Amino acid sequence: MSVVETVPVECQGVDFDKALANLPERLGELFFSSGEQRLLELDQAMARGEAQAVMDAAHSLASLTGLLHIQALPAYAQDIYAAAQRGDLEAARPAHERLRVVLAWALGRVRAPGRKTARG
Repeated sequence: MSVVETVPVECQGVDFDKALANLPERLGELFFSSGEQRLLELDQAMARGEAQAVMDAAHSLASLTGLLHIQALPAYAQDIYAAAQRGDLEAARPAHERLRVVLAWALGRVRAPGRKTARG
């Protein structure tokens, strides 16, 4: 099973379809495009060991993911930000890995064919 098919523990009990349906019309699309871009930026910054770039990407992800009612996502982003602010990127790695897994699942749900929206 792929990451997208397996519901992460952080997402169990979250009515993701309802959360997406309650977003304004284009916000789901914005979440998808921005979420992928910010996650890529975070991954690259972590790989390069650039604390400021990690902080920038984590801050963006904390704001963006707060829209989805998956409380773990902004919490992970905030943990990553705090570790980067201390200059301890190693401490950010567990939260980074969980954020990647949970966000990949959420992004997969946003792009899933046949996903119901408030308009259809």
